[in-house]
Amino acid sequence: MLCVIVFNLINYNIGVAVEAVPIKIESMNAHATAHGVTLEEAQKYIDTAKIMFEQKNHRNMYLSYDGSATILVENKRLISAYSRKDFDRSILMILEEITNV
Repeated sequence: MLCVIVFNLINYNIGVAVEAVPIKIESMNAHATAHGVTLEEAQKYIDTAKIMFEQKNHRNMYLSYDGSATILVENKRLISAYSRKDFDRSILMILEEITNV
């Protein structure tokens, strides 16, 4: 229940939290590398995700302790990736909450 409260405190639409279903990245766009994350690192974030958020426009955002990766489901294209050092407070709160569940 507290997990739902934490998600409601987030000031942006992160999506619907579901169990992570790993997927293999098939391609990536230029924005995906904007934060210095490699394709291999992004795949690791997906493979070790603790939670996944289904987002609008058929996107999934995978969240692991090491980083996050957002992928377009229909073509398995990586569109965004961040390492843990770039997480904001709300993402750290989610990780803290799911660790304590």
